Amino acid sequence: MKILSDKEKLDALLKKLSEYEAKVDFRMKHFRGVAHESASGELASSELKVLQDIVANLKTEIRALEEKMGIKK
Repeated sequence: MKILSDKEKLDALLKKLSEYEAKVDFRMKHFRGVAHESASGELASSELKVLQDIVANLKTEIRALEEKMGIKK
């Protein structure tokens, strides 16, 4: 098992963030809201919320790592 440096962790997190932001953007372009009593609409909404939560968590983790490394943005 390889131990990653903070720089490698940050690079990996930034790459993941861009991938998940692209997924959220794609879902948002094709999301039309939740139709009443539509299982597929509710599933799409749930998936979108999960992706948005992943993006928020990645941003939080990146901020914490940047603070640890002394990077200001």
